[in-house]
Amino acid sequence: MKKTGLIIFLFCMGLGIAHVMAQDKKKKKTTTSDPAIIVADDDDQPVVHNSGKDTVRYFLLPEFYSPWPVDNNDTILKYECYDINHHPIDMDTLTNTSAIHSISLIKTHYDYLHTHIDADGTPRPRSITTIPYKYERTSPDSWTALDVVNNYRSELDEDKHTIVRQDTTVVTNAANGRKHLTVRKYYKTTEVEGDAKASAERGEGGNEQNNAVTTYVFTVPEFYFHRPQQVKDTTYEFFCYDSRDSVMGHISDYDSVHYYSLYKSYIDSTHHYKDDNGNKKPLPVSAIVKRFDRIGKDKWMCVQYPHNKYTELKDFKNVIVSSDSDRIVDAITGNEELLIYNHYKVVK
Repeated sequence: MKKTGLIIFLFCMGLGIAHVMAQDKKKKKTTTSDPAIIVADDDDQPVVHNSGKDTVRYFLLPEFYSPWPVDNNDTILKYECYDINHHPIDMDTLTNTSAIHSISLIKTHYDYLHTHIDADGTPRPRSITTIPYKYERTSPDSWTALDVVNNYRSELDEDKHTIVRQDTTVVTNAANGRKHLTVRKYYKTTEVEGDAKASAERGEGGNEQNNAVTTYVFTVPEFYFHRPQQVKDTTYEFFCYDSRDSVMGHISDYDSVHYYSLYKSYIDSTHHYKDDNGNKKPLPVSAIVKRFDRIGKDKWMCVQYPHNKYTELKDFKNVIVSSDSDRIVDAITGNEELLIYNHYKVVK
């Protein structure tokens, strides 16, 4: 009887041990499942953690930068980042901050004293875009800052160990429910050298004359060029027209251009005419060679003359293929206008 009781006692103990081991194994399995959030490493480089469920991105950025645009009545201030080739960087898809070579503060507002006629014939206030501040990386731990309005340049040193603020963004994928967490920490930057001479041009008696620089940024199709181009003795020049077939002189918004005409001008030495003084001169000739008509929101119809060859084109405004600029100086006030033309992709 005692032997039978001992056997039953040992059997019960075995069941209890097996149950405890099963529970312990179950707990370990639970703790090794995919965590909801993984804390990123605190170093100088962006870190991306992907647990199979959620993603965490960590960025270390200079304190003068902000990812959020500021809307102040009819004025919008926002920062834009560019790589070493001056191409815009999409901060939503960025994985390494070392790709940021320059940062510009973009200011956009409306000038209600100057208007233009849009494609529907409605007067619209002129949209003005300026760049008050620019920052360019000069070394792995320094920047050059430029106050464009006051023409003041300074050098900034980085102190990546001093964090002045932090923000986070959480985006949830509606399709799979996964969360994408972006953590941004902003480190201190200190001005170490200022160029007082560059802040103003000084005349006799120490008077300061600050020349304002206004920047206008235009987005245009890649087939368009704003300056006449010279090929040997032939000049090619674009003219812009509105929906009423009127030549547009001053253009503040190229989306309002209804069609472009490319003209070729040259001197025909085989034909002549007489000027007002009766002098015989070779005949100047100007003829249209191409016309680009807007036929949709992102479509153009190109007509090539004199054979009337038609080609339909599609534009991609988010793909910038080249940029050029012009600088205009007012001879009276000395104020400057910087015109920047960003050319977007157009394909057949």
